[in-house]
Amino acid sequence: MEDRVAAWMGRFGDNTIRLELEFVQQLDDERLAKTIDLALDAEPVLGCRYVTQLTKAYWERVERNPMRLLQVTADEREYEAFKTDPINAYLGPQINACLWHAPDGDHLLFKVSHQVADAGGVKEIAEIISSIYCQLANAPDYRPEPNVTGSRSLLQLVRHIPWQAYPHICLDSVQWLWANALPHTTHTLPLSDRAGGSPVFVSRLIPAERVAEVVGYGRLHNATLNDMVLTAFLRALAAEGNWEGRSRLSVITTVDLRRYLPSGRGGAVANLSAALAGWPSLTTELGKDFHITLARVAAITRRGKAGWIGLELCLGILPIVCAIPNGCAMRLHRTIVEQHIKSRSYPHTLANAGRISPESVTFGAQPLKAWFLPPLVYPAYPPMFLLGLSGYQGTLFLSAGVFPSQRGVVEHFLDSMLSELSGLTLLV
Repeated sequence: MEDRVAAWMGRFGDNTIRLELEFVQQLDDERLAKTIDLALDAEPVLGCRYVTQLTKAYWERVERNPMRLLQVTADEREYEAFKTDPINAYLGPQINACLWHAPDGDHLLFKVSHQVADAGGVKEIAEIISSIYCQLANAPDYRPEPNVTGSRSLLQLVRHIPWQAYPHICLDSVQWLWANALPHTTHTLPLSDRAGGSPVFVSRLIPAERVAEVVGYGRLHNATLNDMVLTAFLRALAAEGNWEGRSRLSVITTVDLRRYLPSGRGGAVANLSAALAGWPSLTTELGKDFHITLARVAAITRRGKAGWIGLELCLGILPIVCAIPNGCAMRLHRTIVEQHIKSRSYPHTLANAGRISPESVTFGAQPLKAWFLPPLVYPAYPPMFLLGLSGYQGTLFLSAGVFPSQRGVVEHFLDSMLSELSGLTLLV
């Protein structure tokens, strides 16, 4: 079911998730290429292509060439070109990588099709690849056990949800549909619709010491780090988009449904997350300062987390939609999204990929830096816009894919977000 939804969203652009690692030392090219090839056996779905038909969709195994899975270069321009080049989920495999031997150390970039995994799944893939790479150092003939029985379905969540919760989930589903069924003008950034030139990534790195200060402020106000970033996002959005006070201030956020699994991970690499439109929504009540906005945002997210946030969509609505033949459902989804774009009621997205564990990306030594780069799904469809958030070793990384004509607006927006967060250190 989640694979079908990913395919629907993939019609709006490049549906590729990127994980970038920077090392001080140099990695072994041949061992790394062999490692990625073996990963396609460890998680067999990675070695497949996605096939869609009018009534159904399925995965089909493809032939692969280990040397095509890893591109090795000493040229930064080749590395940057590889970075923005998408993966075609319909050709497969669902992963490839580039290793750049830079003067300051190796830069390793993994690209994974969102068709097969969300950010949580990509972190699991990175952990698998890291483990195989380290195993091969001591045992060149090592072969991982293929995961052929692990579930990729949302049904693996069901047995962990008490039956008493389902009435609440159904009620939340109806409320979510009611809130999102009719178009409401939503405030967005003034992004150009000119798609000339190649897309680029715009990013900002918040150092660990600044993040610690922001976390300290949040603790004083019963707010999480995610609440703080959401608040900065909404306030910067109002400031940079010349908010007139009448359109809604809301955002699409992502929820990792692995939170409902005891182990915190699925049976296999998969999409196990939900994208919630209008959560949180401030309607037209921003608040006069950061503290007031934060109090509203934190109250909304606390209420959601106290319940079954994310499941109202994935267990209440998607099963009904996915009961429709695949081709019809895809056309229905496209019509709905295009209507929201046309009516300027499609909110911007803040996708929190969460913390990258240093242990999961250790290739003989831990990387100095690590971050996610989000899918380039949205640049060609303003006002759609996606900002990615990830953390590593106490730092935070913000990034978005844009066209050159949109870069100035997004750069200004990110600087405005940092300004909102930097002012908090004086108030702790």
